[in-house]
Amino acid sequence: MKKIIIVILVLIIAGLGWYLFIKKYDYQFETTARYGPGAVSYELSEWKRLNGLENSGDIEVVDRRDFNSLTQKIKIDSSKSLEFKWELERINDSSTSVTLNVLSPKNKLTNRIAIVNPFQKSNYIDSLKKLVLNFSKQLRDNQNQYKITPSNNIVETPEMDCICSTSRNIPLTGKAKEMMRTISSLENFVLNNKIGISGYPFLKVTDWDREKDLIDFDFCFPVSDISKLTGTNTIRIKKYPSKKALKLIFNGNYRLSHVSWFDLIYLAGERGHKRYDWPMEVYHDNPKIDMNELNWKAEIYLPILN
Repeated sequence: MKKIIIVILVLIIAGLGWYLFIKKYDYQFETTARYGPGAVSYELSEWKRLNGLENSGDIEVVDRRDFNSLTQKIKIDSSKSLEFKWELERINDSSTSVTLNVLSPKNKLTNRIAIVNPFQKSNYIDSLKKLVLNFSKQLRDNQNQYKITPSNNIVETPEMDCICSTSRNIPLTGKAKEMMRTISSLENFVLNNKIGISGYPFLKVTDWDREKDLIDFDFCFPVSDISKLTGTNTIRIKKYPSKKALKLIFNGNYRLSHVSWFDLIYLAGERGHKRYDWPMEVYHDNPKIDMNELNWKAEIYLPILN
């Protein structure tokens, strides 16, 4: 019995020593998020404030491993910060396992002793739980605004003759505003040239700076006949050929539809498509007619090159 007690004590001391002095992170939280690692990773990277208030603390991305992990520096106040490392793992097409590892770079030993002390309430853990619960609510609220439904099949993008307005260096979060700014030029061109619309409006990304999340894109109306049309300073006449692509359906406000692009890029990598073109979005609904945003439908394509 004495030997057993000694062994148990040695194991406890060894475990405490490992946790207090060797273990990289102080604490770990686990949860499940909707949709794939691409969309979840983007939502995490867009978390800029602890609770949406201007004075609530800053969040900075310090390391990113595409759709697998994301490390953030969380500035609590002028003297205190935390390191959050998020690890993502796909469960299925509609859910992702999320693990959060937390490290306090300063006062690490003090915080860890407080965590394992059974006789003292840990303010550190209480504040962590509050932060994580707040983030979980923000993530849930954001993801309730849209729905992503991926397809398992390789499809063909629509082949279209079209009139297009070109925009450059637009932030991802500003693409819908930019489309609203340019749509009148397309509508006026249709009216002035008395041409018929032959399909749904669409956006085709022509370049994407993924470091800065700036995009160039064409916003286009498919038209029935371009043979006699001449472009202007603001309108270009273009042909978009059909291409093999991955596809998903996005339901929600079109200003959020770019979130789904990251899931398509993740799926391309998972399925071994190492080369791809930039996304295309085809808009089925007019936001001026239906006020229920979850009824709005967009087909999102990621053309693949191999």
